[in-house]
Amino acid sequence: MHAEFPDCAGAARYSDPTMGTGSSGGGANQWARPVLLAVACIVIGFVVGWFARGDGGGVVLPTVADAVQTTATVAQVDTLGTSTTFDTTGTTATTGTTDTTGTTGTTAGSVARDQINLVILNGTTTSGLAAKTQSQAESIGYTTVGVGDAPETQATTVAYYRTGEDAAAKQVAADLGAQTEEPLTAGSGVESAAIAVQPDVDVVLVLGG
Repeated sequence: MHAEFPDCAGAARYSDPTMGTGSSGGGANQWARPVLLAVACIVIGFVVGWFARGDGGGVVLPTVADAVQTTATVAQVDTLGTSTTFDTTGTTATTGTTDTTGTTGTTAGSVARDQINLVILNGTTTSGLAAKTQSQAESIGYTTVGVGDAPETQATTVAYYRTGEDAAAKQVAADLGAQTEEPLTAGSGVESAAIAVQPDVDVVLVLGG
């Protein structure tokens, strides 16, 4: 017996000496065998390609390194979120403790009330107004407060200050309701009236209205 097998890409021919070339059965076999051979080649090629992929055709699972990296990323995001919450809480706590008050206290950045030598002059026609303001000042922490009358009446309440005492004047104005702060002019009637009450005066509050 002699058989001939061409490659899968070409047209296949098969001869068998035991079969007649002129019979109808032999012609059918010669037609069917090339078809079967082509189908076999296609199946074999598919199987070879399937194994050549290297993953067995299944689902690709993540590696251990990928899992570790994912876990680290999640942990990092959680840490950042915790840090942000902590910083916000700390800021809120700090803001809530900025107010400082007391018998001799002050607002932040100002002069202590018990360090200000204050003279209050009545520049209105209301009797006893300077003494009333003196009591108010002492109740909030001023310890050196003198009273007297201004050389003349004035329309507004002004805190006059000696050189370098502008911060003290701002504190007095905020506490006792002065509309403005102005430098104390040397030799003025206001200075003379204040020195007569307290020679080392820092701020002179002249009541107006």
